[in-house]
Amino acid sequence: MVEPAVPRIKICGVTTLRDAQMVFDAGADALGLIYAASVRQVVGPASGDIVRHLGERIWCVGVFRHQEDHEIMRVVERDELRAVQLHDPASEALLEALDARDVRVVRALSVDDVMLNAHERTQVVAVIVDGARPGSGVANDWRSLAQMSFDVPVIAAGGLDPENVAGVIAEVRPWGVDVASGVEYAHGVKDAAKVASFVARAREALTQKGAQ
Repeated sequence: MVEPAVPRIKICGVTTLRDAQMVFDAGADALGLIYAASVRQVVGPASGDIVRHLGERIWCVGVFRHQEDHEIMRVVERDELRAVQLHDPASEALLEALDARDVRVVRALSVDDVMLNAHERTQVVAVIVDGARPGSGVANDWRSLAQMSFDVPVIAAGGLDPENVAGVIAEVRPWGVDVASGVEYAHGVKDAAKVASFVARAREALTQKGAQ
């Protein structure tokens, strides 16, 4: 698999190496490892194992929220992350530290709050625009998202699943899509059939969009 400059299909909330391998085998471009407090938080040595086994073949994105800069950098260095997803405004110092390690930054925004600060505008490689409650499975305001414009690729998130992803791509025309609860059978436990279906349908819809 050739790693894209910015992922188009991301499966978030992966908690085990088994599920990470499943996501990779399904053809996703990225997987999300949630280090913040969450029902999908990756714990113990699992995150490092996932990055070591798959980090050269798929984007392994560390997801952080309500964490101090030093906490984020400790995890980045420990697990040798090459990409992070930040749910809070990033300080200049944090962005400089990440840049020094050649870590790519994806900024997660809410559809109700889509502002990047001046430092972020020069460094983020993409934005993920989620609904008001990330990870809740509640559908985003797709009409509002479709009217937004950014200088970097936009990844749509919020209530996606295999059944609606193609329709959302047709309506919003994002660069890519991100899903967590929509491909699970329990919190943090991915369903192989749903993951495979989501990736296949998203890939087909994104390919069709690109051809238009």
